[in-house]
Amino acid sequence: MFKQGNQLAGSRKGIPNKATNEIRDAFKLLVEGNLENMSVWLSDVAEDDPEKALNILLKMSEFVVPKLQRQEIEHEIKEKQVIINITSTDDEPINGN
Repeated sequence: MFKQGNQLAGSRKGIPNKATNEIRDAFKLLVEGNLENMSVWLSDVAEDDPEKALNILLKMSEFVVPKLQRQEIEHEIKEKQVIINITSTDDEPINGN
């Protein structure tokens, strides 16, 4: 049994395991090998239901385009200075003066 704090007690934070990398690589190859088919399939879906085709396209875009975090921007003016605070959804300041 490993003691608490032992570096051998598991994988390091943020490092995906080997199986995860293999699955991602296989999925990438599957998509790359079917790009032309996917275009045809998406067009076929769009003929019957354009909204469904757009939803499919949006779901697929999550694998290519990084998701944006929701941010709140607050400002105030004090003695001819503008103070801007930007906060992400996890309430950690991103930038502020």
